[in-house]
Amino acid sequence: MLRSRRVVLPALVVAIVAGSTLVTRAQAPTLRRPCDQTDQALCLLPFPNDYFTRLDPTTATGKRIDFEVPEMPRSIVGKPIDPTEWNRNDGFSPGSDILTFVPGLDLHQTWGTQSMTGARVGGPNDPRDQIADIGRYVEPDAPILVIDATTGQRWPFWSELDMNASTKANERLLIVRPAVNFTEGHRYLVALRNMKNAAGAVIPAAAQFAAYRDNTAGPAGDLTFDETRRAHVNSVIAQIQSDEQARGMSFDRSKLFLAWDFTVASEGNLTERMLRIRNDAFAQLGDTNLADRVIQGVSPRFSITKVTQISNDPRKQRQVEGTITVPNYLDGPPQPLGFEEDPVEGLPNQALLGTRFFYGPDGLPAQNPLIPTIDVPFVCTIPKVASAADPAHPTLYGHGLLGSRSESTGGSTDRDRERNFMPCAVNWMGFAEYDVANAVHTLLDPSYMPVMADRAQQGFLNFLYLGRALAHPNGLATNAVFKDAAGHPLFKSNELFYDGNSQGGIMGGALCALSVDLTRCVLGVTGMNYSTLLNRSSDWEGPVIDPTNPGIPSYSSLLYTAFPNKMEQQLVMTLIQMLWDRAEADGYVAHMTTDPLPNTPAHQVLMQVALGDFQVTNFSAMVEARTIGARILQTALMPGRAWTVAPTLGTEPFPGGLQAFPTDAQGNILPWNSSALVFWDAGNLPPPNANIPPAEVGNDPHEIPRRDPNAANQKEFFYMNGLVEDVMNGQPDLACPPGYAGEIPEAPAQFNGFDWCK
Repeated sequence: MLRSRRVVLPALVVAIVAGSTLVTRAQAPTLRRPCDQTDQALCLLPFPNDYFTRLDPTTATGKRIDFEVPEMPRSIVGKPIDPTEWNRNDGFSPGSDILTFVPGLDLHQTWGTQSMTGARVGGPNDPRDQIADIGRYVEPDAPILVIDATTGQRWPFWSELDMNASTKANERLLIVRPAVNFTEGHRYLVALRNMKNAAGAVIPAAAQFAAYRDNTAGPAGDLTFDETRRAHVNSVIAQIQSDEQARGMSFDRSKLFLAWDFTVASEGNLTERMLRIRNDAFAQLGDTNLADRVIQGVSPRFSITKVTQISNDPRKQRQVEGTITVPNYLDGPPQPLGFEEDPVEGLPNQALLGTRFFYGPDGLPAQNPLIPTIDVPFVCTIPKVASAADPAHPTLYGHGLLGSRSESTGGSTDRDRERNFMPCAVNWMGFAEYDVANAVHTLLDPSYMPVMADRAQQGFLNFLYLGRALAHPNGLATNAVFKDAAGHPLFKSNELFYDGNSQGGIMGGALCALSVDLTRCVLGVTGMNYSTLLNRSSDWEGPVIDPTNPGIPSYSSLLYTAFPNKMEQQLVMTLIQMLWDRAEADGYVAHMTTDPLPNTPAHQVLMQVALGDFQVTNFSAMVEARTIGARILQTALMPGRAWTVAPTLGTEPFPGGLQAFPTDAQGNILPWNSSALVFWDAGNLPPPNANIPPAEVGNDPHEIPRRDPNAANQKEFFYMNGLVEDVMNGQPDLACPPGYAGEIPEAPAQFNGFDWCK
């Protein structure tokens, strides 16, 4: 949990701000003019934008990001974000928010929903908001168009204004979020038309864009007007018009408020660094064909450092701690000299501030020649019920945000151990408790984000090596600490699963896409794309730093203090996402299930989420589910419990929308043999439509799915059979925390309470 770790933040802030420096590498000069003058609210708006790219025949997209230092957001101390690492990208994030400023914009008037009526109008789940009915994007006169230039088809999205609590009306950016991640390597066209204010009047386009649109001279006396750009803007408008008319839609260019294009990063650019270190590390074990699910070569080296026999816990019989030796692709030592791992008193392993990838001459990560390996601590907890006759099922467990592997030994995995699953874990290097300093530094100076992204990829490799040691017949299963008194193994080395919650679900999506020794993953209270997650998380948002009353600041206060301009805050989070993609599911989601990465098997994913989760928004889980082609269990929520205009969540009536579980002739829900999204409902309010956290009314349901016995049964059946079943037999997936009588909820007659567990 974030809140428990904020105590370290104030002491780090001054030191990091004072110590930040700008390091840039030489690059080819930019031939364009700085900034896109069609949106003068911020230099980099509208965003993402191919205006800020240059042609590069060496990349998969033929383009390369081309940010210049003077164009980048500057912190409160005047330091610009260093664009060096961004300029290695061949496009923008596949989950990128689309940002621009439309003065006086009213989205209800713009979408023509202002006259809708109903009990929820004006509330946090206002049906007039487009997120309540994403399918509005296909309407013939939709005011916002996002078109895949490769296919000519409209792309699903939802639009919203920045409603962050501290954002004033004249600071609210228009945010357009993809409802399905954009396709890697594709170019997209964006058009805004008939933008309206609260009175219903059309908002005129800015003079610079109007000159392009109307083929008139630039604004008189405006020295920033770029005549050389006219041809490109006209080509974008012409392609939008052609694509719309090809579908029988009318298109009047005179109604345009703004139009531009952007290109999404390629698969290789997003994943090549991680695949390089994975493939190289497994080749060192003697295994180069990772897609065939046949283990070849040797097991990773390991050592056992501590064994604890447990007699006073009904779910555990033994806890095993040790280290796995993993190839090191970082440029720093495995641990600062003189320090042993002690998360409370000392500086833990792999905690040297600022370590990044060690790069080879080809620009990709290479094994550090001076420090070629690191010893990564792990922990496994053998279930009480494991025996020679019924050995445990090994699982890799992913812990929560800035947490540690010790979470795998606690209550989050009790239900797993009851069902004879053996959780094993390493820390999420890059996003573990000892990375707080790196996180703080990044929020104050996003130039530092490559550190977290690189370390996280080394962290993925650490997990993969632990997985191979568990799955290898000559690995951990051969050690006496994993055997009974007669020498029989207590876990099966011929199977492996993944289980993660919160950050373990978010980063776990990427790990699942990369995994070679497991093919079934359960992502608990999950989502992806931190540029969408952060504003909507109760852990992120909080009071800004107050020098007169320091206290313990929220993480958002660091970024908001460093970048006080509200528009810049949204832009900075979207910029950070371009690098964060390499460290979480957003950059791997296209290959998580049925379209695997090269040299990688396909996977199945069960997403178990909690309705109204305070910490990880349900909206990002929906985007992830659509992108991986998951089905949604249509009976999980009672009618009226969803935030949508439709009474419940099920098949979505738009291209790329979620599909419900199949049913038989009698309407009974059939088990689904692929990936699925299942909601669990503990009685909380649905998430608010806006980019704000849920109202913290009632208990946070964040831990409900991992602790609910029915959800655990669903997880077990999925692991063992590759099927997602409706464990509630057509009834809603109501859930209660442990400790309630029978742990069985009572459905309320109306949804006006926040505790229906009796």
